Amino acid sequence: MASKAAQKRLSKEYVAMQKEPPPFIWAAPDEKNILTWNYLIRGPPDSPFAGGEYHGVLLFPSEYPFKPPGIKMYTPSGRFQPDRKICFSMSDFHPGSWNPAWSVATILRWIVAGKTEPELIVSAGALPVT
Repeated sequence: MASKAAQKRLSKEYVAMQKEPPPFIWAAPDEKNILTWNYLIRGPPDSPFAGGEYHGVLLFPSEYPFKPPGIKMYTPSGRFQPDRKICFSMSDFHPGSWNPAWSVATILRWIVAGKTEPELIVSAGALPVT
């Protein structure tokens, strides 16, 4: 169950993303649980992922925004292992590096950047970049 702070923050972030969606990204909370968000990333043009669509989930703790989410990608991409948590500074793998000012949009922009600039994300849940 989401804390009042998490409920308020995630609701605000959802409204902001609807008004100004980040490029190549769609995300929305589950209708029954605001702590679980599905996302879809479209492969940016001029990248090895152009034309692809990649589905994943953000798993927010009830203490969000003070604790980071878990992040998974379900669609095979050659970059992240399907259905395994992605390990990077904005995830629950590294709670000490989490910044409460980061948002859902910030997290998803980093995933897009990691698909086009792999050196940005060093990940235990990532496949070797070839």
